[in-house]
Amino acid sequence: MKYKMVIFDFDGTLADTEDFNFTIYLDLADKYKIKKVSKDEMGSLKKLSAFELIDHLDIKKRNIPGMIRRGRKILHGSIENIDMCQPTMKSVLNTLHLKGILMGVLTSNSKKNVHKFLKRHELNCFSFVDNAGMFGKEGKLKKIVSKYGLSENEALYVGDEIRDITATKHVGMDIAAVNWGYNSEEALKDNDPTYLIGVPEELLGIIFDEGGGMHDQD
Repeated sequence: MKYKMVIFDFDGTLADTEDFNFTIYLDLADKYKIKKVSKDEMGSLKKLSAFELIDHLDIKKRNIPGMIRRGRKILHGSIENIDMCQPTMKSVLNTLHLKGILMGVLTSNSKKNVHKFLKRHELNCFSFVDNAGMFGKEGKLKKIVSKYGLSENEALYVGDEIRDITATKHVGMDIAAVNWGYNSEEALKDNDPTYLIGVPEELLGIIFDEGGGMHDQD
């Protein structure tokens, strides 16, 4: 077994919130007077990091906390309608749980939204749900592994964004970047994740040291 703990991102990794978040963004664009984007533009935006996206959309940094809070609140009312990103993820999570892997969620979304989603999908395999700011995952990752008496190299983070790769590199933790979330596969690969995977089942091979993902970066 290569890892004792697996920490999952939420939006775009477990929960398919992309369409809902796009609608929420349009609502926020009206309120905060920022640039609107069309569905056709989403492909090109998926190549941008979070910092690049903020600059591209001309979002004032002082507005970000308020936008996040409002977005979480709107999403809470729709969480029952949100599916899992990948239909086989539940089976993979249950397998990891049965094999004794400690699992949790670290997200910039709210704990309330995550718990509501997990309950709806009957996912009882997570030992913790923690929240980090949009750019605050590094400190939380360190605290989580320390709380459970582990070192960073005993944990794997699973996420869908460039900022997830950046955060794990800063703390010395491996990451399995998923190609079905926010950032494009090309953008993720350019940022050199430990693994880049295309289906949840690849996590089993990675965690139990039976070979890497479809683009093992080791």
